[in-house]
This record gives sequence, structure tokens and C-alpha cells, in this order.
Amino acid sequence: MPMRRLPLFGAALTGLLAVSVAEAASPRVPAEWEPQAAIWMQWPGRYEKEMRPAFADIIQAVQKHESVHLLANSEKEQQAAASFLVNRGVSVANVTWHIVPIDNAWMRDNGPIYVTDGETLTIQNWAFTGWDGSTGATYHKDDRVPVRLGTLLGMEVADRTDYVLEKGNLEVNGAGIALLNWDCQKQRNPGLGKEEHEQILKEALGLTEIIWSYGHHPDDITTGHIDGSARFINPTTVAIADTGEDTETRLAEDLQTLGFNVEWYPGDVNWLVGDGYVVAMSELDEDLDATLRQELQRYFPAREVHLVDAWSIADGGGGIHCVTNDQPEL
Repeated sequence: MPMRRLPLFGAALTGLLAVSVAEAASPRVPAEWEPQAAIWMQWPGRYEKEMRPAFADIIQAVQKHESVHLLANSEKEQQAAASFLVNRGVSVANVTWHIVPIDNAWMRDNGPIYVTDGETLTIQNWAFTGWDGSTGATYHKDDRVPVRLGTLLGMEVADRTDYVLEKGNLEVNGAGIALLNWDCQKQRNPGLGKEEHEQILKEALGLTEIIWSYGHHPDDITTGHIDGSARFINPTTVAIADTGEDTETRLAEDLQTLGFNVEWYPGDVNWLVGDGYVVAMSELDEDLDATLRQELQRYFPAREVHLVDAWSIADGGGGIHCVTNDQPEL
């Protein structure tokens, strides 16, 4: 697919983009490219075992740069998972295991959202309903994961369970501005108007502005999570998946109007940014992967780019970002 770019407006940023990290409202959700303490993941159970090779490749890439924490349901499951990783050539030296009851392997969505006031880091526990029950399963264990991590990490946990928010539908620039998909939030929290949604999110997350994306593919069980469409690559630039769909085109136009730079990425934007690295989806095509690597290196010049075969995760309805949850370092 050919790359397209909208004109850049870096010199004409509106007042919305003038907010620096130091000036951002308190509390603040750190951007993904800020320093991290660890990456957390939930080991795939027997119904998601097809994703285990991809998990191994992601863990192998991440552990070269920072610690990995893995949740498993039992010691027996942990031992089997550790053997699987070793047999795949993955070192477990930089992996910390935790026996925590879980239902699924999509920790981006049921895991914690971290906020900071500049001095302390706090976990927020928002309601998780299994993507509005779209899979037909229950996720009571996953819904409790943020509370359990708060105990493990010795962090205060703020109860936000009167509102449904999945971290896959929250993309922040670290300076008070967030992207969210409206279809998702409207479905998860029926009966609320846009002003009510924004009041809740701004107050809890310290946001000064929310930019909404509209529309989603009917087969998308996440109802349009933003991390499948658009990602901040710095406070004033957004990479958008070059799908040619109306959702992405409209979002790009809205961002341009607000003064953001827009980059069109010719692949899956559901990547993970960490300390010194990026892990992204390989397209399993040598020429296209070379283009993806070049673009990611341009977006994140100080980070090592890892492309992994995560198509088993894509077949399950998500991507690399969906199965990882980054813990910021204060």
C-alpha cells in the first residue's frame, strides 16, 4: 500500500499542543516512550495457546532492554510456561513470575492504568467487562488484576469501576492530550453524553483535551480501540494506520486541523514502545518489513526496532500492544 502523508503543521501548533510535560495537569498519564520500570503480560491459557510462540518472541525482544513480569494462574502453569520459553530459546533470567488468577492474555485492556502527580505513581482500576461481553465469556478474574498488582507493587489503587475503560482505547501524549475511539466508549458506558464522558476522563487522567476517533470495523470485537488506528510518536505527531478507511482519514483530518503532524504508517500500528526499543508486527515480507523498519527507526531514532511474527495474536483480534502493559518508572 503506498504511503500518504498530510501536510505537516509543526510550526502552527495550537494552544492545545503548547502543554509541556512539566506543565501538564495533575494527575498525568505518562506517555509510552517515557522511562519504564517493566512490561507486564498474562500468559496465554489453553484456549489461547496459539499465541504462545508470539509471546515468546515478544518477551525475548523486551527482555534485552527491561524486565518482564508474567502472570500465570498456578505454579503448574508457570512451570509449563517457563519450559515453553526455554525450549524456544528465551532466557527466563529477566522474567519475574506472579501467581495471579487471570482469564485471558490481553493485559493491555484489563490491566492497570498508571497516573503520576510528579512524586508518586498510582494505579487506577477501571471496570473491565470483556469488551462488553462480546466474546460470551466472563472476566471477573481479569477485572481484579489492577487491584492485585497494586498489592504486589505496594501502590495505591484508585477505584474507578463505575466507568468502563480499556487501556487499548487510551492513547496519550504525556502532556494532557488523549486519543480515544468514541464508538467504544459510547458502547461501554451507555446513557452518557460526550460531555459526561469527557468530564470523567479529564478529571481522572488529568487531561486537558480529548480527540475522538469515530467508526470501527464491524468485526472488531474491541469496537474500534484507538491503538489499532493511531499512535502518538511524540507529543505533537500521530502515526495513523494507512488503511484507506473513513475512520482513519477523518481522524487524520481532525488532527491536522488541530495542528498535529500526521504520519501514515503502512502496517500495523499496534506496536509497543519501551526503554530503548520498539516491538512491532512483521508483515512476513522482506521488502515491506524493510520499509516498516525504516519508518519505525525514523519515528523512534534512539530505539532498536524488533519486528516479530505476531499474526497469531492478530488472528485473536489484537496485536502486540494489546497483550502488553507498560509500567512507568517514576
